[in-house]
Amino acid sequence: MLVYAIAVGVALVIPAVTRGSYSRMFATRWRFVGVLLAGLAIQLVLQFVSIPRAHWHDLGFGLLVASYVLILAFAARNMVVRGMGIVFIGIACNALVITLNQGMPVKIPADWQSKSWTQATVKHHPQQPDDKLRFLSDIIVVREPIDSVFSFGDLILAVGLCDVAYNTSRRPKRRRTRMIDLSDPPTDNERPIVLEPTRSEEPADEWFSTRFASGR
Repeated sequence: MLVYAIAVGVALVIPAVTRGSYSRMFATRWRFVGVLLAGLAIQLVLQFVSIPRAHWHDLGFGLLVASYVLILAFAARNMVVRGMGIVFIGIACNALVITLNQGMPVKIPADWQSKSWTQATVKHHPQQPDDKLRFLSDIIVVREPIDSVFSFGDLILAVGLCDVAYNTSRRPKRRRTRMIDLSDPPTDNERPIVLEPTRSEEPADEWFSTRFASGR
């Protein structure tokens, strides 16, 4: 959750740094907002509510997958917003790894293994040799000052959020259309050029009649 908080914080600074408009950004019309809130609520419940370990792989895992389905549905529904495609890819990368491994594998350095936050939870577990797609799991170790581990999906998601903040804080570009007034006659430069055959060119039937008449 830390990487998401950092990404959102950076995204909120983007309009100020790039001279965008916060009013325009917050006025963006989003669809499936309730679906997004439901998915985030499930993530918060799994983060702060203790589920018995015996139910991690049924109830806990089911809720975790359901939360990602809801969040992905929100991202897909708002794909028309520039940058949401990148957000969708980042979330999908994390969801894929979590689904295949029943949780996100985490690369934990040896000197961190005694810390309480590195212990296994419903969503995370220490990396195992048989984990699938480990290159997409939490393998990017960031030490002080945050002491956390990120995945490539987290980084893609962060870039996508910044891109969304940048594009939504700007006036949408409109395509310019050229209007042609059909009531005015075209000028000499606008008149179409018509190629006409030269006089030396004869139709095929006249050519044959001339040749046969001359005995050639």
